[in-house]
Amino acid sequence: MVRVKHRYILFEIIYPPMNNNNSNKASPIDSEEVTQFTSSERNALLALHRASPSNINHKTILHAIRKSLQEHYGDFGSGSAGMLMTLKYFSNKTSTGIIRCGRGQFETIVAAMSLVTKIEDQNITFNCVHVSGTIKKCEEFSIKRSRELMRRIDGPRGKSLTM
Repeated sequence: MVRVKHRYILFEIIYPPMNNNNSNKASPIDSEEVTQFTSSERNALLALHRASPSNINHKTILHAIRKSLQEHYGDFGSGSAGMLMTLKYFSNKTSTGIIRCGRGQFETIVAAMSLVTKIEDQNITFNCVHVSGTIKKCEEFSIKRSRELMRRIDGPRGKSLTM
């Protein structure tokens, strides 16, 4: 019997700075907010990596990715890629999650994730951080990446934090 091999996709949800006015379209942020956003790396990181609201959960994330698969890859792409896809972990506090999918379809799912721009009327961007064959390696990479992000945010305030 042949074993089905999986891939685990570590992703984060990033919230780009946009003004949500009363119309259906989001307008770009004004110059004062741009100045504040670009004034330091710390401000930019804090603005992008914020906690997810409670209406963004396992169900809404999977629905958005499956809808993107259907729109961009049709019935065949949606059926083959979405069949084995499950969301194994998602944290609203860190906006980080892990998706399990088939080994042959992970590129299609990553591409569909990158095409999602909205979940529950929130402007978002999926950032695929790491792909691995085991969930343990994704967890280890997530911990390492979170420590690096915290180091960059809590670093010396007066110095430039370039990598």
